[in-house]
Amino acid sequence: MKGPLFYSKILLFGEYGIIQDSKGLSIPYNFYNGALKTEENLSETALESNKSLMRFSDYLAQLQINQPTLVQFDITA
Repeated sequence: MKGPLFYSKILLFGEYGIIQDSKGLSIPYNFYNGALKTEENLSETALESNKSLMRFSDYLAQLQINQPTLVQFDITA
């Protein structure tokens, strides 16, 4: 793969860590990694994935319009 690799991490936190806003520990784990790549000819799976992501993005945009006190996203980014 060309371009920068993105390595995985192991995230450790306590059972109530998220609820009580406590700290966690992130440990690099180089066994798994990934990279962003582009294709000129997308496979059927890639096309379906892109459509699904677009529907999810549309859903989030509608959610922000319909219930602005519930959630705020920077969808234009």
